[in-house]
Amino acid sequence: MNTSATNKVGVGAAAPLLPKLKPLPTEGRGASVAGAVFNVSTSIIGAGIMSIPATLKVLGVIPAFVSIVMVAVLADVSFEFIMRFTNCGESKTYAGVMYESFGRVGSVAVQICVMVSTFGCLIIYLIIIGKHTIFNDTL
Repeated sequence: MNTSATNKVGVGAAAPLLPKLKPLPTEGRGASVAGAVFNVSTSIIGAGIMSIPATLKVLGVIPAFVSIVMVAVLADVSFEFIMRFTNCGESKTYAGVMYESFGRVGSVAVQICVMVSTFGCLIIYLIIIGKHTIFNDTL
């Protein structure tokens, strides 16, 4: 038996399970703003698309359509508001725009809305994870 062949790296018991790959060109760089925006927008769009069938089932076709149109109008108005007032002032954040427009009350209000929305998403994800775990029967 040739022992020199079994002592080489990559042969026999010393063989790596996965081959070494060249590092990706993106490794070592931080996340970009465009990547973060894309990630958040796909999450929002995905959650919205997944909620439409449930809305139709619970409300019915006409009330669901009316609620979807109302949400679309509110989104359009809020987007118009943000775009109009972001260019007027020096702020680059939601809280800053609201502070310049409505003072401290507006800034605190938008921060509370963001916190409640984030907390709600956290609760939804925890419910989904809880329904799909192996320990669901023991709880």
